[in-house]
Amino acid sequence: MTATAVGLCGLGSAALRAHLPALCRAEETGAAVIAGVCDPDPARSETVVARTRRARAFPDVEALLDGSGCDLLVIASPPSAHIPAITAAARRGVDVLCEKPLGVAEGDVDRLRDLTGRAPSWLVATVHQYAHAAAWRVLERWLRVPARSGRPFRLEVEVERPGTDPLSAGGWRAAGDREGGILGDHAVHYLALCHRLDPGTRVLDAHSHGAPGRETASVELAVGPGTARVGVSYDGRRRRNLVALALPDRGAELRWEDGELRRLRDAVPGRSHPTGALSDRQFVNDLYGALYDDLLGHRDDPGWRDRQRRETVEVAALLAEALRLSHRA
Repeated sequence: MTATAVGLCGLGSAALRAHLPALCRAEETGAAVIAGVCDPDPARSETVVARTRRARAFPDVEALLDGSGCDLLVIASPPSAHIPAITAAARRGVDVLCEKPLGVAEGDVDRLRDLTGRAPSWLVATVHQYAHAAAWRVLERWLRVPARSGRPFRLEVEVERPGTDPLSAGGWRAAGDREGGILGDHAVHYLALCHRLDPGTRVLDAHSHGAPGRETASVELAVGPGTARVGVSYDGRRRRNLVALALPDRGAELRWEDGELRRLRDAVPGRSHPTGALSDRQFVNDLYGALYDDLLGHRDDPGWRDRQRRETVEVAALLAEALRLSHRA
């Protein structure tokens, strides 16, 4: 298998803590090679170049695409820069893996649909790494039967953070609407997970309040025969994630709360199983390894590429609708 030449755009926290370690491991196995990087801060570029085998530093994404010979552009810049970088890659026929979120500005979804419509074989995938968590796959297996049989279920998600990520480079997470706010930072992960359960997932309602960087929001979804609520807050007292699945006709519930997955039947707790915590930064960063294994192993599969393209556009549309509804007066 020929190594995929990768260009990395944006060298902030996500790149340094998650993308770069996964890509360096892929270099060691021969699955990928980091061909070039770019960032507005030249010092960041030089630091990253020193950690790679052959990468070169470029002043911007256009120069990176023209000068590195990359097959895949990885975009880890702030959300407002995503669509311009994706467009630059699409013009050159370079595949894209973009950090979430997409769909934060008016016209983003239309632009994505236009780009994918013009180039049906081109790949644009989004970083939805939570789908690679073992606990989520257990929840998916439990949901498969009721989703196919039409039996109702209820998914409840709660995300609590005491402010935005203090390790985030540039502080873009506190920039509010321009960068997607907490819906784009946290809720979009669960919009993507619901979309994987049912590509016909619809946003029913959404609300948001609070100042940028301290806001609280919620989204209600129709997911096949079930419903989901995603509640997210930057105004919490601690780092906490809860995903609870209720199956009324079975009298059962699964609760994935931080590092434990527990099954309850008729409200009686069963044995808990240790698992990773979505409130643990390192656990979330480590999921990028499985994401890259999936991408680099399937990038030549037309069916996989098509599914990724559709997921990217449709999840962006879900987020855009949630943002629109949350902005109602």
